[in-house]
Amino acid sequence: MKQPRFPYPLQPLRVPGGWHITVNTLFEVEPGPDTMQWFSSALLLWGHSRDSGHAFNSHFAPEDDPQGEFVLEMSKVQYDRHGKALKGSETFLGEFRTRSKAAFVERVEQFMRES
Repeated sequence: MKQPRFPYPLQPLRVPGGWHITVNTLFEVEPGPDTMQWFSSALLLWGHSRDSGHAFNSHFAPEDDPQGEFVLEMSKVQYDRHGKALKGSETFLGEFRTRSKAAFVERVEQFMRES
């Protein structure tokens, strides 16, 4: 049997129709001294909805610090009639920070549901 590439499965997410998850390096493991290597990428999750123009990205900060927190940055962008993002149209909608991975996942799912 072939060995899995990662020792942990990806974190399950409920993704509504119309959303695209472009980056997903969020694994089903809690941050701690022995697992920080799985939270050290520049992006954990990045997703967007062309229909609504809403988008989010997330990371763990400070990197490699077990006492750090999940950071979710939410925004909205406008597209032209060809589906290309308009320069300078991005609007920052807010930020959510938490040390709880469950609360982080819940907030990501809520943002996608409500946007």
